[in-house]
Amino acid sequence: MKRNLIGELRIMKDLGIKPNFSALEREYGKDRHTIKKYYDNDGIPKRKKRCQTSKWDPIIEEINDLLKNPLVSYKAAYQYLKNTKGEDNLPGDYNSLRNYLWSIGYKKRKHTTPHVLYETPPGKQGQFDWKEDMKIHLRDGTEISFNVFSMTLGYSREHVFIYSPHKTTDDLIHSFIKAINKYGGVCEEYLTDNMSAIVSLKKDGKSIYPKIHQLFKDIRSRLRLSRVKTPQTKGKDENANKFIKWIYAYDYKLKDELELIDLIENNITSESNRQINTGTGLPPSTLFEKEKEYLKPLPNKVLLDSYLEEHYRQVVPPTQLVYYKGSKYSLGSRYIGETVDIYPVSNKLFIYLKHQLIAIHNISQQKINYHLEDYKEGLGIRLSNKESNQIEIMAKENLERLKVLGKE
Repeated sequence: MKRNLIGELRIMKDLGIKPNFSALEREYGKDRHTIKKYYDNDGIPKRKKRCQTSKWDPIIEEINDLLKNPLVSYKAAYQYLKNTKGEDNLPGDYNSLRNYLWSIGYKKRKHTTPHVLYETPPGKQGQFDWKEDMKIHLRDGTEISFNVFSMTLGYSREHVFIYSPHKTTDDLIHSFIKAINKYGGVCEEYLTDNMSAIVSLKKDGKSIYPKIHQLFKDIRSRLRLSRVKTPQTKGKDENANKFIKWIYAYDYKLKDELELIDLIENNITSESNRQINTGTGLPPSTLFEKEKEYLKPLPNKVLLDSYLEEHYRQVVPPTQLVYYKGSKYSLGSRYIGETVDIYPVSNKLFIYLKHQLIAIHNISQQKINYHLEDYKEGLGIRLSNKESNQIEIMAKENLERLKVLGKE
């Protein structure tokens, strides 16, 4: 009807006939003023676009800054904003941000690699892999190179992410043991690829390292290796990479390596398990409540600790220094009197209190190794009458003297 009206109006205009708008109103049931607008505009007039504003506009510069890094996805940007500003202080949820970005011209970021879904019963399978050779800068510009060990349970999709400076066999074992401790149990089997930390490649084929073989024997589980160039067979863990990439949103925003580890092993791990999984329609944390009942019990702690390259347990003395191979390393004063676990992995010393990482030191030939903040904290308690700037000056001067003595 509308099309016929517009067509008739155009014919009248071409022939120079002035329309009878009242007659057309009766014929077509349209208001005569509307019909006149159609006639004057040679059809339906275009609506004027209103200048629309969005609640996201005030922080668009910060969003643009995050998305300059091509490794930062929309989801990673949202998680960073949620973590730093608080969910209640954001203008909307993730879908709101994504739609806003599309509306202002950002292109959709899609990766489509189809593969057939395969479901496993609870407690049956865990998948693990490395996210290798990642790099991020601290606030002071220091570049940190690291890897992330990721494990995903096949049924619930519950994720665990572990920071690792390297990816040797010992690093893998350390990360694997830490992961199953976090889950609180062991799957019937584990699936991964033919990584160099597990498999020795020879002319006559490949063989699993004896230390890895013995580990899976001791935890009473089976290790399966996926076929070469078929990452989709462990796709549930491959999908975990999208969560690991959230780390890139924190480039130049973290204070130190300890903050990076906390981000990976606590913040990103827990947040990823609250996200609704498209395959199950539920968050992994919900399904994990059921799956953990099907996991096999962990082996004896002494047995697991025996797989770590070295493991020491010490009580922190008043000096705040724990001992390792001729050198001493500092902890905060609040840990004095606590029993801590010390794990040397590659060239770093990881110190835990009740399974919580509390300090990292580079293994050094220097006799005394204080972190500046640890030393300032201890000195500040002893010299409570001094100003904080005086304590910092004294701390730096004393640490320089200790360095000189350590070299003598």
